[in-house]
Amino acid sequence: MIGSKIRQIRLSKGMTLNDLAEKTNFTAGYISQLERDIIEPSLSSLRKIATCLNVPLFTFLDNTEMQAAVIYSNKRQKMELPDSNVIYEFLTPMGSSQESCPKMVVIYTQLDPGTWSNDEWLSHSAEECIFALKGSVDVFAGDIKYSLDEGDSLYIRENTPHKIYNPGAEKAISISSMTPAVFISNLRS
Repeated sequence: MIGSKIRQIRLSKGMTLNDLAEKTNFTAGYISQLERDIIEPSLSSLRKIATCLNVPLFTFLDNTEMQAAVIYSNKRQKMELPDSNVIYEFLTPMGSSQESCPKMVVIYTQLDPGTWSNDEWLSHSAEECIFALKGSVDVFAGDIKYSLDEGDSLYIRENTPHKIYNPGAEKAISISSMTPAVFISNLRS
């Protein structure tokens, strides 16, 4: 399913496999295998592809069209990637294109003990607020570590490289709100 969306978006932008391979520094064979759903991309690979295709990361997971109002109860779109210890659930709709994308994205995140939210530093042109619901998380933003316990929140300015770590012995649960909706613009390692 993710692979077919990558292919559909790549073709809609008039790009060949080789074009996307060159932009992402992946091989055309790797991208071909992704597009045919033979292999699953890592989160960092999917972010890189989203950046090169100029679409939000969640575009690859969207199965709904925008409506005037949507109830998400227990039918939230989940993102669970292979070799990842993070589960993301979108509490807001996800547009399939920049035109149908909401202006704000709210994500419910579960992070296993002793794990990171992502391997690479993430930076995007959106303001973000992280609210710790359960457990504790360490948010590394810029050169500073911020420790959040249950009930704490942290505001992160746009284009600030950041990643999150769960130092606790239990699953950490948080909610993040980003505005405008995240179009991954820059990854730094």
